[in-house]
Amino acid sequence: MVQTSQRDVVFNSFMLRVRDHIDGEDRSTPLRLRPSSLHPIAYANDEWFYLRARSEQVIAEANAMIGTRDAPLDLEDEYGTGHLSFVLRHGDRSARISLGQTGRQGWVELQRPYAEDVRAVQPDNPDVLEDLVVELLTDERPAAATGGKQT
Repeated sequence: MVQTSQRDVVFNSFMLRVRDHIDGEDRSTPLRLRPSSLHPIAYANDEWFYLRARSEQVIAEANAMIGTRDAPLDLEDEYGTGHLSFVLRHGDRSARISLGQTGRQGWVELQRPYAEDVRAVQPDNPDVLEDLVVELLTDERPAAATGGKQT
């Protein structure tokens, strides 16, 4: 039986998961991804914007648990590229979430250079950001995603 301290009640389940992961417990889980698909640009933009806003919260919670025990996670906005993109980074690992556009349609795409994603993918839902952060904290190579962008 795991004993909970009084201090643990102020942490949410994600924060406790990050702490356990840093303490050596394997708390990684495969990312729930789906193929990137075209939507009206307003819908795709809303989806990307929500992921960007949620990323700030997830990064702050993870960094609160990391403290001085590991390098902090960073959230970097890309600019000057003509695309809406941001990057989640831990050490030399990074994941980029971008909004692509063609005409009046757009799509969200997750790119993980350390992963072997076969096709363009996006998070299935914003909760995947928590799993992505734990994946960034892990040295292992994740399984390839098999989705594809719908055109």
